[in-house]
Amino acid sequence: MSLFEKLVRITKNQILNIRKKLLKLPVSTPSFSSMTLGMDDVLIAKKWLQNHCQWENHEIVSQYEKEFAKWNGSEYAFAFMGGRVALSSIIYALNLKSEDEVILPGYSCVVVPNAFQYEGIKPVYSDIELETYGLDASLLENKITTKTKAIMLHHLYGLVCRDYEKIIEIAKKYNLKLIEDCAHSTGAVFKGKKVGNYSDAAFYSSEQSKIFTTIQGGLAVTNNYCIAKKIREYYDGASYPDRIWIDKQLNSVIYNYYSYKHPHRWLLGDIFALKLRHKLLISTTYEEECGVKPVNYGCKMPSPIAAIGLNQLKKIDIYNAIRLKNSTYWDNWCEKNGYHKPLVINGSIPVFLRYPVMVEPEKKRDTIWALKKLKVNLGKWFVSNIHPSNRPVKDCPNADKAVSQCINFPGLLM
Repeated sequence: MSLFEKLVRITKNQILNIRKKLLKLPVSTPSFSSMTLGMDDVLIAKKWLQNHCQWENHEIVSQYEKEFAKWNGSEYAFAFMGGRVALSSIIYALNLKSEDEVILPGYSCVVVPNAFQYEGIKPVYSDIELETYGLDASLLENKITTKTKAIMLHHLYGLVCRDYEKIIEIAKKYNLKLIEDCAHSTGAVFKGKKVGNYSDAAFYSSEQSKIFTTIQGGLAVTNNYCIAKKIREYYDGASYPDRIWIDKQLNSVIYNYYSYKHPHRWLLGDIFALKLRHKLLISTTYEEECGVKPVNYGCKMPSPIAAIGLNQLKKIDIYNAIRLKNSTYWDNWCEKNGYHKPLVINGSIPVFLRYPVMVEPEKKRDTIWALKKLKVNLGKWFVSNIHPSNRPVKDCPNADKAVSQCINFPGLLM
């Protein structure tokens, strides 16, 4: 895009903002991305951009891993360049092999089944329930075959999944490995322990749309020494991303703060796009949507990104408390308008990355009503069963229904 084209785009955006003001619509709304970034993170990113000689200082990464493990109540934690990579390390550690089968929710992000398919492992999709959007335990046993080696459950939108304990029991009954996808639910608690600590291993994400952010990043955790030893093998064999990638990720911290969090993001976002757009990262590439393994897949986290993670770790509990408080606003909206609230199961404390609600299909297709009436844009996780890919999933009617009807209100409203 030429400089002239960029200037034209900025001009169009600002004309649109003027039009919004005339229509009494907000020029900026609560974002679904990077809302935990602050000027402190920007300053850290700028510092590391000027200090290349320390980019391979593993002590900072080790500190981040230890502090996350302590905060999460886990024995071991390993930092990678994505939750998807953390999942790949777990697949390796659990000795899952080509031709094995693993049961997954038929309502997930494309990077999850990709991690298994890259290793020749067959995803077997099972339907979800519509109270917390987790696996429906009553359907699981019908999916188990002699080739099934693991079940992966998820805690979506920051909720603790409804059938958590039942799924754990089924995994034990059939001697199956259990993996927890905690990408949406970092910090959620069940019966006094944070989610991710009830399974063989779990993974978390610090991608830009998650509970906390390093723009891209993730962690694998376990409380099992033998599994940790195997994750360490995978970790030690992984490379760091190249310096161009690290430079882009640090610049993305700066861009995302001014585009999604700053009070004047309606203007500053365009200005920083002009300056930095050529240095930004894409979260999920087109090749990943198509099931192709990216050439840069499988990296561990370098020190500049771990430094951002350490700073973000200080904020998780604060922002999760705000999200939980904000959920009462959406609870009241549901009660007033006749919609079912998402289920908070007994013994759980959710974190509400997003607040999911099942509405009429037309309200998901055209979300302008939320902007006009509630002054918010809506999230649309998920627009397909294996979001955002159009990969088909059979025999998951509840997942299909969620795709057509589940909208997401923002958890953070600033």
